[in-house]
Amino acid sequence: MRKRSDRREFLKGSATVLGALMLEQVPALAEEEPSVTCFYQFGKNSLEALAAALPNGPGYLHLFSHSHPGIRPHPDTARMVRAAGSSFKYALAFDLHKYPGWQSAPDEQLKTWAREFRAHALDAGGPADYFAFNEMPTTGAATPRLQEQAAKLVRFLHDPGEGPPLRGVFYFTERNLNPANWQGTGDDFWKALDETCDLVVGEHYHNYDFALGRTPEALAQHLFALPAWLRQSGKAPQQSITARKYAVIHSSYYGPAMTGWHGVNSAVHNAEALERYYRHLLAATRHSEFGKRRVSFGPLVAKEQDPQAYGVLARVLGADLKGS
Repeated sequence: MRKRSDRREFLKGSATVLGALMLEQVPALAEEEPSVTCFYQFGKNSLEALAAALPNGPGYLHLFSHSHPGIRPHPDTARMVRAAGSSFKYALAFDLHKYPGWQSAPDEQLKTWAREFRAHALDAGGPADYFAFNEMPTTGAATPRLQEQAAKLVRFLHDPGEGPPLRGVFYFTERNLNPANWQGTGDDFWKALDETCDLVVGEHYHNYDFALGRTPEALAQHLFALPAWLRQSGKAPQQSITARKYAVIHSSYYGPAMTGWHGVNSAVHNAEALERYYRHLLAATRHSEFGKRRVSFGPLVAKEQDPQAYGVLARVLGADLKGS
């Protein structure tokens, strides 16, 4: 008969092995992974301000995504972004609203649209570095059919069977970020995002009062509810996204009229308040393990956007990335 002490040692050893196996299932954040910033909607002036302040070189990735009018190549924009340095990359937006009927379109139509988009994105005069999927509809979480269509689209945009592969940035509207809204497991959807995208972005375009009315700790809990929920699934694609790819996008809007972008009202708050707002958003983001290395802001250009915002954001974000 096995002695009781031997049995205790056996159970202790088994628990250690089981714990090690469980840890292996959670992707670790490698030290060599870059610090990532991502921006939506930008122009020459905002790019120049950020390029002058953000660290450049190994260890940093700065993604600039843009939704252009119409459907055509934009090699000039690609060249402008990459001229800022080796860390600066350009993502051409695949705007869902330009493809009516996509929610029920057959696979061959989705593939045709993806091929046409890729022809523009990979234009020889200045190819894009990424595609930006803009954006998962507000009903996406609650509609498994939309999840299936989006999964097909990102796979076709990445590679419809013809190289070269094009990696993606995937944008979620805010209602998709509430775990309670998700219907079905979405396993293949998350698998598709993990296979094809380097960044998965959740939109939180809050205003000054909402952000400053919460401590960084409380705001972080709100901002990162989705990745916390995904990690609890115990499934590899979901955990890979939360460990290496998830980023929250904050509003960088500063203007006299409040819009769907929210942000800071320049008729009420001055540049000092704007800086306080940006710093608070970054404090909340960095407070979470999911935001230590990834953060996003948008829009950098919008109707009535005050260009003062460029310098303020560049100074605050540059200091954050440099640890000063």
